[in-house]
Amino acid sequence: MAKGIRERLLEQAIKFHQWQEATYPGKTSEELSGEWEVDYPYWNDTYSAFCHVLTQMDAETADSVLLDEMVYLIARDNEAEGFIQETTSHPQWFECLCRRATASNESEAKWQFAAYLPECPCSQEVKDMILDFAKDPNEYVSRRALLAMPALRPDCVEQFAPLFWERNCYSLELQEYQRIAVLVSLDAIHSDLLPQYLEQAKQDGRRYLLEHAERIEGGLL
Repeated sequence: MAKGIRERLLEQAIKFHQWQEATYPGKTSEELSGEWEVDYPYWNDTYSAFCHVLTQMDAETADSVLLDEMVYLIARDNEAEGFIQETTSHPQWFECLCRRATASNESEAKWQFAAYLPECPCSQEVKDMILDFAKDPNEYVSRRALLAMPALRPDCVEQFAPLFWERNCYSLELQEYQRIAVLVSLDAIHSDLLPQYLEQAKQDGRRYLLEHAERIEGGLL
């Protein structure tokens, strides 16, 4: 029975791979941008097969091939986020797939696991993986991890704040988003460091960063 459930999902994954190659020949998922996945015509069938695995199979019986394809499908569903939302309701699967995602190159899956970690009743070991996501070289993965960190590891937010604020390995636009995440996460834990970062945001002066600083400061008054 479990074999048939597994094979059904793998067949759906193969169909998506084939569609991707036919539609965007020679392009890897990392090379594509925008909402290209939403045009896939068989999402409903894929979602049904995915949910069937979650409800009818034990996560401990999943092999590496199945796990990799599930991470791949979660990544491709990054606009709707339906797959990750459903996975959050199955803690054993969430933990298993979260570990697999951290070892993968699927940034579109990593940020979803980082963002949804606070929603899943996972073990502390898995919750602590938010720290690994925060160190991920992908800007969006790290940013979503910092925004989720107050709910999981509030004790670590302040140590990550200087890293996010000062690093200049991204474009100016993305660096601004990194700094916004610092303000939001420090505000979430009511950090004593927040006033100095609000002042630095004013000195920075970029529009969206300044807007967030003013909004947060208004809430403190």
